[in-house]
Amino acid sequence: MLKSLVDKIILKIFMEPILQSEIFFFITSIFVVILTIVISIAGFYIIKAMKNFSDISHSLKDVVHDTSENIEEFVEQVTESPIFKLLFWKKSKHKKSDK
Repeated sequence: MLKSLVDKIILKIFMEPILQSEIFFFITSIFVVILTIVISIAGFYIIKAMKNFSDISHSLKDVVHDTSENIEEFVEQVTESPIFKLLFWKKSKHKKSDK
């Protein structure tokens, strides 16, 4: 009976903390694995979204470049048209010479 009581005390004193630490490390390991999976999935979608933003940015850059060229051509055509020259002709400045 004394031996069984001593065994229970030894088990309580020494084995219980070891069991608790094993449970802690098991739970921590599961959490780390789940966290790694979640971060990997989130990283995949973030990279995919960044690629889409990059593609959209390049498309917008091309459209803006083409539009600016078209606007420059339009302005050039308007400024060279006879109607524009008729309406907005520049007056030449003549200086009167003092005699």
